[in-house]
Amino acid sequence: MKRTLFFALLLVGVGLMSCDNGNYNASPSNGGSNSVNPLNPTGGMNTSFDWSGDDPMSMTLNGQSWKADVATSANVGNDHIMLTGLHYGGDTSQVYFYLNKNTQPGKSVYIFYQNTDNIASYMSNFSDNNSVFLSTGAQLGEVKILENDNTHIKGLFYFLARSPKSGDYINIQKGYFNVAKP
Repeated sequence: MKRTLFFALLLVGVGLMSCDNGNYNASPSNGGSNSVNPLNPTGGMNTSFDWSGDDPMSMTLNGQSWKADVATSANVGNDHIMLTGLHYGGDTSQVYFYLNKNTQPGKSVYIFYQNTDNIASYMSNFSDNNSVFLSTGAQLGEVKILENDNTHIKGLFYFLARSPKSGDYINIQKGYFNVAKP
């Protein structure tokens, strides 16, 4: 029995040591990878929802300001809404949300890749499919709905996202949207 327990603990230990946390630079200031450390992301993880933003959509991306030039929405079936913000400066970038459209004002929902109701993504270069970053499976993101009626949806958000291609992470904080409904 003791031998079996020791062997099981050894297997668990080896399994944990072989986990892949993606490619990131543990010290973002030393010029290595451009990816943030998912355990200590650049700008931290502000979960307080104590910020505002600029219409139609704005956020900080790895500590840098980002503002959408245009934002749109579309109904997806009876229960979901898709929100998209586009920034046209340099390489066109995009923020995308797939949310349960019946979330009540004042409520917050987790956003993560394996969640079938609430997902977020960021594309740093609209013409390059390799530049997609998806909200992670670790529930490191939320959307708080401030207003939700027949004319528009308004809310705050933050999320950590990972590239499935490169394993790099980005940190999106102090997000805001105010988007007209279709």
